[in-house]
Amino acid sequence: MAAPTRESPFPTVVLQHELPDGTTHFDWLLGVEPEGEKPLISFRTEERPDQITESRWIDLESRPDHRPDFLHIEGSLDGDRGVVTQLAKGEIFVWKEVSNGWNLMVEWDNKSVTEFEVVMLKGAVAFRRVLEDQSQPPLPDPSLAGDVPIEGAEGPAGLTKITAFGSEHKEDTSWSRIPNTTGIDAKHVRTFHSKLTDDALTYLDKQVNEWLDENPNYEVNIVSTTVGTFTGKVKEPHLICQIWV
Repeated sequence: MAAPTRESPFPTVVLQHELPDGTTHFDWLLGVEPEGEKPLISFRTEERPDQITESRWIDLESRPDHRPDFLHIEGSLDGDRGVVTQLAKGEIFVWKEVSNGWNLMVEWDNKSVTEFEVVMLKGAVAFRRVLEDQSQPPLPDPSLAGDVPIEGAEGPAGLTKITAFGSEHKEDTSWSRIPNTTGIDAKHVRTFHSKLTDDALTYLDKQVNEWLDENPNYEVNIVSTTVGTFTGKVKEPHLICQIWV
């Protein structure tokens, strides 16, 4: 996948999410292509990314990818999931892999430009604003943060997407062994998961179908499912589906 540029930036939004229990947090959603038609990398944070004025590490909670329409929707969410309000909208024009994470440049709708660094260390995720006139704070201690939910089986949501923006790491398409097409044996596995709600399971179906559609040479050999508890700020049961090809 090509990295964003000034001519072809990726969309991003900051949402305020008021939950039915009266608590409020911010959702930072990152598009992964210019059209904003694919699932959004999603983080939960207690501070608005667009209003950070100093260089310090702020915790992020990695969340399951959000539907693309969250770039635009506001108001009450179905299923009594609270109310969302769009606070900021921007365009990512730089997104590159750096040590332990990403470097991003975002131009917000008010024409201000913000540079961010996002790091992932042993399951902990944090970000900071990069300011030329401030020294870089020491990396956050991952032992101080709890585990974060895992999107797929490839690390916190969005971690595998680092490899999509110009890195040399292998993707599925460059596996050293060709996926099975003979009906005998299986060579590779891909794991998906979702919460146990109608919307989440529907979205899981979509993810699996899109992955198979994008890889017509993959022959499904084995499928296994189980239910387990994913641990983050909230512990909740998830359906885990593994597909061997």
